[in-house]
Amino acid sequence: MSDIIFENIKITLESNDTDYEEVCNNLYQYNVRATNELLKKPGKDINLYLKDESGKAMGGLFCETWLYGLYLDVFWIADEYRHKGYGKVMLTEAERLGKELGCTFAHTCTFTYQSPEFYKNMGYEIFGVNDEYPDGIKQYFLKKKL
Repeated sequence: MSDIIFENIKITLESNDTDYEEVCNNLYQYNVRATNELLKKPGKDINLYLKDESGKAMGGLFCETWLYGLYLDVFWIADEYRHKGYGKVMLTEAERLGKELGCTFAHTCTFTYQSPEFYKNMGYEIFGVNDEYPDGIKQYFLKKKL
């Protein structure tokens, strides 16, 4: 892409080390103001790890809390530890901790090749689907009241 000049302002792919952080920080500050600081509530991350006997991470569930919601961002468990109940225990604990912080709901997204059935079995309901991906892949948006 070549730069686009619009009223003496440039639209470009070019950036430096601080551009990304500056844009994200400014968006965050705008959102905090626009929500009367509710965006910061409760504002604590919940990061759970599944570790083997040696202390190696074999899985993790990383969550953010904002607007009194628990957002399940990253959830992965190594193949050899799947279908043994660890995911259910981790998700239940994240929900408990989120509720303890004041969250009233949890939400996430997942793809057909990941775990929509797992979330549905854990009480999550699908409230949106993006079916524009190739090869029949769908992205599901799910939520659950805590």
